[in-house]
Amino acid sequence: MSYFSTFQANTVLVFGLLLMFGVLGGMLAHRVKWMPTITAFMILGFLIGPHGLRLINKTMLYSSTILVDIALGLILYKLGNMLHPKQMMRSRKLAYMTLAETTLTFISVTATIYLIGYDLLLASIIGSIAISSSPAVLVHVASELNAKGIVTDRAKSLVALNNLIAFFVFSLILPFAMAGNEQESLANIILIPFYRLFGAVLIGVAIGWVAVQISRMIPRKDQHYRFAVVAGAVMMTLGSAQMLQTSALLAPLIMGMSTRWFETSKHNLSKIGLGEGGDLFFIVLFVMAGAKIDPKHMLKAGLVAVLLVAVRSLAKMIGIFSVMRITKSTAVQSFSTGLLLIPMAGMAIGLVATTSHLVPEMGSRITAIVFAMIAMFETIGPFVAAYALRRCGEAQEETEEETLELAPNSL
Repeated sequence: MSYFSTFQANTVLVFGLLLMFGVLGGMLAHRVKWMPTITAFMILGFLIGPHGLRLINKTMLYSSTILVDIALGLILYKLGNMLHPKQMMRSRKLAYMTLAETTLTFISVTATIYLIGYDLLLASIIGSIAISSSPAVLVHVASELNAKGIVTDRAKSLVALNNLIAFFVFSLILPFAMAGNEQESLANIILIPFYRLFGAVLIGVAIGWVAVQISRMIPRKDQHYRFAVVAGAVMMTLGSAQMLQTSALLAPLIMGMSTRWFETSKHNLSKIGLGEGGDLFFIVLFVMAGAKIDPKHMLKAGLVAVLLVAVRSLAKMIGIFSVMRITKSTAVQSFSTGLLLIPMAGMAIGLVATTSHLVPEMGSRITAIVFAMIAMFETIGPFVAAYALRRCGEAQEETEEETLELAPNSL
């Protein structure tokens, strides 16, 4: 066998390609003022991906999923920091908005798929997945536009709750789908979904507690080590979830919430940002997302996916508007909040993968529909989020001169 025949791409090479081409995408976005950087990252990702120039093939994408896991884990952790369990339980406004938009989204999407001709169980699973919203799009666009205010903060809390509720509803429905598989025992049908749910919760809480205890031992002069604590805790959470086969998406979100719960004002891990390296994680995440876009999924799902994108978007908007008077929000605030919930990606991809693994006979049909929806939402999502933040007046975009003087935004 020739020595040169052993050459093959590896995760480090893919990581470098993602960063280099991602930077080119960022430069493109700065030249085209109306284009969010996320969109540019995804365009470059698609061009170098398996359906473009093929600089990155499907095998390379599969072997490099750890990069996406880490990036999304850090983002979900930061999103979890937005939810203090005590404050969340006391906030009636947040509860009303969450209940209204998640319930309407689930019912609307499920009913639409069922009326088209799909069976109710498959429709219910897609309906539960549709509840989730994309944290990465919201967090990055808000950071890029330096958005601050009640709409931005409330949207981040709602997105975190969306993902929690989506996973919970999905876990309730999944046993019924698994019951159709004669090879699965009754114990597995009942226990596996709940094990994945509560296992992720226990991992997130335990590692969150450990992270806070370690941060309390760090002297004042060594506070710069707190970022290492956060990064280490997120990776431990992801690794533990993967090893124990629980949800690697839910666990970091819970870890962020538990960290906020356990910390004190003197040892505040939730205020730790990613500093100048923050963009690195977003570049990896969205260039990889662009590389994974498969036009075949969109063609296969066809008008069904287009219809579901419209139904889900309207459900989110109407759900928020329905409690406008109760929450004393203005029409502009409600409109902008609803728009910020429209993007869908990370949690949805994870739930589709879980379905394909545990219920393979149903997974292929769900994959075609949901992945087509995700491709559309990731395409329009950055534009929608940027418009919403500007519409509500919370975007504080810097001029070119100001950008040169200021340090890069943290996450």
